[in-house]
Amino acid sequence: MDKIETMKRFIAVAQTGSFTQASNQLGVPKSAISMSVSRLEEHLQTRLLRRSTRQVSLTEAGERYLSQSQRLIDELEGLENQFQRESNELSGVIKVDMPSRFFSTVVAPNLHQWFELHPKTQLRLVGADYRIDLIKERIDCVIRGGVLEDSNLIARHLGDIEMINCVSPSYVERYGLPTQLNQLDQHFVVDYAPEQSAQQSGFEYVKNNKSHFVSTKSLISVSTTDAYLSACLNGLGIIQLPKWGVQEQIARGELIEVLSDYVCMPMPMSVLYESRHQQPRRIREFIDWISHLFARFRNNQPDTKL
Repeated sequence: MDKIETMKRFIAVAQTGSFTQASNQLGVPKSAISMSVSRLEEHLQTRLLRRSTRQVSLTEAGERYLSQSQRLIDELEGLENQFQRESNELSGVIKVDMPSRFFSTVVAPNLHQWFELHPKTQLRLVGADYRIDLIKERIDCVIRGGVLEDSNLIARHLGDIEMINCVSPSYVERYGLPTQLNQLDQHFVVDYAPEQSAQQSGFEYVKNNKSHFVSTKSLISVSTTDAYLSACLNGLGIIQLPKWGVQEQIARGELIEVLSDYVCMPMPMSVLYESRHQQPRRIREFIDWISHLFARFRNNQPDTKL
């Protein structure tokens, strides 16, 4: 039994309260997670989890074991960090959460550069598109767009990105081309609600450095950035998103820019991470790499190694 890996699997189950979620988080089959925890309980000769058809909860012994095992894993990471500082070679898993469109447009095309520099690292992408608990889900860092809420996390501002309004040719065929704000009551927007909470759909724009909101009908509400773009491409409404994310679709005629005089505020992009005394060097360097990558992308500089 790999005690460290087994411990990590137990922590994942304890933090998520689900073998299925732990399986998704770690990228390990649910059966393997369940077997590891069962063997751990047999080894310790005590019950760590209460299992039911709906949820998994900790026993008193499980709560004590969780606290001490988390402390041990953190100490091991600190030890690893200590030796990595003495070596030029990085290794280990980097667990990151970021919007799916940001990954596919900005990060994925350039990841080969990171792995050329650090071939012994591995990236584990969550891509949730909604707010998650870094500490609970053991995420090393997240990338988010928009105004940040207050939290205990460290936030590093990456920059602001220009926004654009788009529709598809098929949408124009059905509903016409919107050219004025007073026409919006005849049109639809794609509602983007990553938190899956009820909110009023509408069209945002800036005038005299102030944001304004026009209530607008919506045919569909989505919770991921990929679905948001896909809905627009299929003629389901107007979308407002970063200009660099749809340049190819506009060039190919798959999307049409509309209402260019009524764009919303530039979107601030940030990377957030937990404040830790001994943060692994691979995490620090990956955050630096993302920051330089984003700056280069915004400036449209030629592709060069970072």
